[in-house]
Amino acid sequence: MSSTNNDQELPKPISTSDHLDADDAAKLLLSTGVSKAYQRIDHAIVRNFIGGALVSVGGMLTLLVKGGCNGLEESNPAIVQILLGLVFPVGLAMSTLTGGELSTGNVLFLVIALLQRKIPIWRAVTCFTVSFLGNLAGSLFYLIISHFGHILSAEPYRAGTIIFANDKVLVPSGITVFVRAIGCNWLICIGVYNAFLSRTVVSRVISIWIPIFTFVAVGFENSVANMFLVPMGMINGSPISVGLFIWKSLILSTLGNMVGGGFFVGALYWYLYIFPEVHARDEIDGGHEDDIIPIAETASALAPILSRALTQMRSREAADSMDILERQDRERKMQSLSHDVISESPSDASNSGTMGVRGEKLK
Repeated sequence: MSSTNNDQELPKPISTSDHLDADDAAKLLLSTGVSKAYQRIDHAIVRNFIGGALVSVGGMLTLLVKGGCNGLEESNPAIVQILLGLVFPVGLAMSTLTGGELSTGNVLFLVIALLQRKIPIWRAVTCFTVSFLGNLAGSLFYLIISHFGHILSAEPYRAGTIIFANDKVLVPSGITVFVRAIGCNWLICIGVYNAFLSRTVVSRVISIWIPIFTFVAVGFENSVANMFLVPMGMINGSPISVGLFIWKSLILSTLGNMVGGGFFVGALYWYLYIFPEVHARDEIDGGHEDDIIPIAETASALAPILSRALTQMRSREAADSMDILERQDRERKMQSLSHDVISESPSDASNSGTMGVRGEKLK
């Protein structure tokens, strides 16, 4: 009884670390993927609309820097690329922190949930389609705001949008766009993974910023970013046709993004951290598929896991305490028995022996 009271008085362990281990973050990605696949359709539409619009904020800043650095680009183009990489991630950081969704990031969640057989394939396809269309709607909506707000209509910004769009669509070949899209979403999904590793706002922003800065600086292709960047150049006079925009900037880049994020991050880290079926079932949902962690509770998503672990630890301690009590009880009985034998007088022993002998004689 005293052991139970002591257990109740013990304070719960509190982690002082600002990050999770990679395997714990992978389990959160799995739970989030299930939540995304089963969330309400109206919530999915709104989340993805917001995600596309906020990423377009970063795209608008990128075009402002691009158009305003003509002289610097001629003398030192690497500096311009670094500046573009520094400003673009603001949209993705805002989207991640406020619960917005992007089809590029959803590839990671859905692939892990599919490989773990937590969702059917039709739900994954539906979720990705809604995500893609929601991002497109949000990007085009912010395009309208930027255009009619005359943010990029004046020179040299207008010319910068045209040059940027031409460099995205007219200059590279189709295979180049596809390969660049693979490298892009590999980095983006690493950024998403990093966000799940982090437990504070500052660490999450920094961990997102680093890979996004890298993909923009080197010139990789992101399908969601292209939903704003390329149409802005088309509105301002770029000779890109709608069909070419859909083929190169949307279809090819989306396929490359799916490979980069789905295979090189989703499949590989699922194989490393979640593949053992029994381990995943014990650690994530205790064998119950309906135990889904809500998307909005990412920061506290490990609470059920930690609670179960603490309960198991206390159960083991209680079992150990019962073993100790049983062992002490056996020792007390042995001591009592030995005391009775020692305290028995010699006359009693002789009498008992005599009675035994007499009994045998009577028989």
